[in-house]
Amino acid sequence: MTTLDTGTVVTAVFHDTFHYARTPDELNELVRTIMSEPPRPVCEVYVWDRPCRSFREDGGLEFHEGRLRVSVGPLDGWAALNYVDPDAPDGALVDSYNPDNTDCLLPLLPFGPEDIDFPASASIPLHQAR
Repeated sequence: MTTLDTGTVVTAVFHDTFHYARTPDELNELVRTIMSEPPRPVCEVYVWDRPCRSFREDGGLEFHEGRLRVSVGPLDGWAALNYVDPDAPDGALVDSYNPDNTDCLLPLLPFGPEDIDFPASASIPLHQAR
């Protein structure tokens, strides 16, 4: 039996800027960028067998259905995660959860007609999000 290793590509999208990681070193750098120096406070992360593509690229828009949204406040030391699992019944949508009440609100959807924040209970320490 012959197998083909297509590899895994992690794509992080900061609004309209795409970052890719294909190797462990690139992944470490991408995670560092997301957690420490994000170009925007919220990014979407996709893990797939190929890079995601913008509608501006040849071949057009292409994204995996599973998505991790990451919101980071590096100066405050908090992050919040939101995951969509397309394979779960009803496309399960899950937020990170902190049982200790925090007063930290992080943006979930900052680019719509109205900004939407994560609930405060979704804020977790950066090291846990990492």
